[in-house]
Amino acid sequence: MKCPEAVVLGGKRIELARCLPKNQSDWSIELAKVLAEINGIKITEAAVSVLKYVRQFWEQHGICPPVSVIESELGMGKTELLAMFGGRYDAICILAGVEPPAGCLSQVLSSI
Repeated sequence: MKCPEAVVLGGKRIELARCLPKNQSDWSIELAKVLAEINGIKITEAAVSVLKYVRQFWEQHGICPPVSVIESELGMGKTELLAMFGGRYDAICILAGVEPPAGCLSQVLSSI
């Protein structure tokens, strides 16, 4: 993903590292929308639901959930889910403001 070093939202400068806010409390849906736009991803209501779910899962478990968990919990197919985020699993995690899992399967999942 294309990642600026910082963005300004509501007059506040938010520093980023690999598209993730350096201060986790700076994450918001508005930040996700800005980063999505930079990367050519349109954030729909369904995408917002996914991002909120992923963020909540991360807050409870400390990791980005596997795509199969997202699919099951939100009743979405993998194709539909990945299509919302440019075909990239890591984009789901990043736009939710959380680190993708080590060895992210984005390329593998995108090719299935």
